[in-house]
Amino acid sequence: MPESGRPMVRRGLDHLERCGALRREVVARPEDIPGQLLAVADLFSEAPYGRCAALLAARATVCAPVDWLQPLDAALRQLSVRAEPPTSPGSCGVLVRIGEVEVALAPDDGWLVEPIGQVERSVAAAAVAAEAVARFLGRPARPLPGARRLPGLDRRGPRTSTGAPLLDPWPAPEQLRELLLDPASLLPAGELKCPRPAAVRPLAAGEGPRMPDWLRALLWCVHVPLRWESGDLAHSGGWAHRGLASARGFYPVELYLVTDTGAWYVEPGDLRLVPVSPSASSDPGSRFTLVLTVRETKVSHRYDRYATRLCLQEAGLALAALGDAAREAGIAADAVAELGERGRSGPWGELLDLGPDERPVGRIMLGPPQRALDARSFARHLALVRQRRSGHRVFDALGAERVGRLGSLPAELTAALDDRLSTFLVVHRPCLDAAAGRWEPGCYRVTGHGPEPVRAGLEPTEQLQRGQDAMGWLAPDYLSASATVIVAVPVDEATADVRRLHDITAAAARIAHRGLLGAAAAGAVGRIHNSLRADVVAAVTGEKQLAPLFQLIVGCAGPDGTITVDVAEAAFIGNGITKLTGDTRC
Repeated sequence: MPESGRPMVRRGLDHLERCGALRREVVARPEDIPGQLLAVADLFSEAPYGRCAALLAARATVCAPVDWLQPLDAALRQLSVRAEPPTSPGSCGVLVRIGEVEVALAPDDGWLVEPIGQVERSVAAAAVAAEAVARFLGRPARPLPGARRLPGLDRRGPRTSTGAPLLDPWPAPEQLRELLLDPASLLPAGELKCPRPAAVRPLAAGEGPRMPDWLRALLWCVHVPLRWESGDLAHSGGWAHRGLASARGFYPVELYLVTDTGAWYVEPGDLRLVPVSPSASSDPGSRFTLVLTVRETKVSHRYDRYATRLCLQEAGLALAALGDAAREAGIAADAVAELGERGRSGPWGELLDLGPDERPVGRIMLGPPQRALDARSFARHLALVRQRRSGHRVFDALGAERVGRLGSLPAELTAALDDRLSTFLVVHRPCLDAAAGRWEPGCYRVTGHGPEPVRAGLEPTEQLQRGQDAMGWLAPDYLSASATVIVAVPVDEATADVRRLHDITAAAARIAHRGLLGAAAAGAVGRIHNSLRADVVAAVTGEKQLAPLFQLIVGCAGPDGTITVDVAEAAFIGNGITKLTGDTRC
């Protein structure tokens, strides 16, 4: 390291230590313990290295009703799992034992007596497994949410959050400028006291036809929890993450299936079709259209007026993810981003019986399959979607490689280029791409010929860091990440009309979605971080009057003490679509 650069490095290391990302070693680390477990040991003094090492050789004993054994076995797949018969047939609850640690659910617990579907049971099993591992590592016991209150799948809250602000349906240009250029002004000063609405739309009893397997495959990539994550940063006992990025896992986007024989609400999780139109038939019909809506108070109960931006972003990401999955499955798809009226007005409102905080944000018309679903190929795509992780921290100063990994990210950004948008790749450290091409630190503008250099060196990274630190939010450490993708649009174009902003945000979301999958393919983490100001974009890129639509930070996931358990793909077992191996990580 040149002498001139050492003071900056020392300041960076001191900052990382203060924010908990870097730990100065006092005792030498034992060998043969994976870094994932060391991350837990770093954050929890009561989880010593020895206990982490013991987990690698631990056995798990499972005692549960038959329909719980498969998802529990999948959730604990990295451990040696042995099923024990119940002492009295038909009366056992759920018990997971690792060593002397037990996590048990009594036979009369709500998890067991309530009717729940395969996916809900698999998510619940992942939560039980994560809690058993956490207690084995010495963490304090955390309460487990009830089966009908699993985050992302709960049904017992209100349909609309009382007291949560309804967003201005058609904001004026001045409001849109505030939304894009001064987001901090729209966030509440403290936690709002509004109740969290139900994740699944409460509906009267009723079930429609089973949807075709090819459509279930598409929705599995967007509308089904793929992993459970627990830890101090998780709320409600944990997060049930779907394949779609969502602020705090609120998932405001709802899906409805409309065909020539009726309309149905698509329940997240088990993907049940629940009729919402009186004329809905028992036959799913043909000419399939998926209508996307957002329930605003699922986000505004926490983010107040800033929820407008988050809802538009997630609507675009959902359209991009569905279109991407359709291409992988060989299905013709025509996606349209369009804003409709809120509630029961407008062409979709009455048909879908939309609530007072719900409005259409897009639709995707699906043609009949052009070929038989290639199960092996689609399994690879689903595996990539499952690998997509946001990470609470997008850097790992403790074990960051000297050369970062970009994988296919530069190629994905080039392929998704849109002439209406400006896309930049800011490289923070020397990196290699999938073709072993070397990328030096600097700011690159993405063109049709690939990213081209705009400014070389670390100055763009330092300007990003200063701008982020000035916001006072939870700041990523850009120096420890690999790269940042910025997708921006001219301010006047984005703020003229909310319909225009929605359309251009959906276009930017297609780039962000491909960037997230490109990061996953490289074994890295991609996190959308909505804290970038327009003046910082101008300082970094040299271009003024650009409004940032997405900031995607790519790097190695830093130690945050979370335990992640993949959810068993229960809905596809027996259909031969995929039988991927689950994974448990700390």
